[in-house]
Amino acid sequence: MAGMGVASYLTYSRYANQPIVCAGLKSCEAVQNSEYSKLVGIPVAVLGMLFCAGLLALVVARLTRLPLTEEWAPLAAFSMTLAGVAFAAYLTYIELFVLEQVCIWCAIFATIVTIAWLITIVDVLASTKE
Repeated sequence: MAGMGVASYLTYSRYANQPIVCAGLKSCEAVQNSEYSKLVGIPVAVLGMLFCAGLLALVVARLTRLPLTEEWAPLAAFSMTLAGVAFAAYLTYIELFVLEQVCIWCAIFATIVTIAWLITIVDVLASTKE
């Protein structure tokens, strides 16, 4: 839910053409308006929202014990979050070494995705012991 909040805020500020609250820094605007802020024409913030929605759907499926979710949901969540961590690492590299700017919201989202990935590692390990 935290990741959805961050991604939603960035999506809103992009489409509402509102400045991003960024602790007094202008770097968030520079990152959000860079050529790297879209992937195949889709804003990265929108992709972040879709990522969080998909992960939330997996969590809900697992919590409601839908058929077969005990078998595939942990690995699906792990795979999703691993891809999310890899993409966040790529974007962080772009921020630091190409744009030479840091967006605090992007760093927060990358941290959330990394924490989600670590949680899924624990879940996969726990599900293999059963």
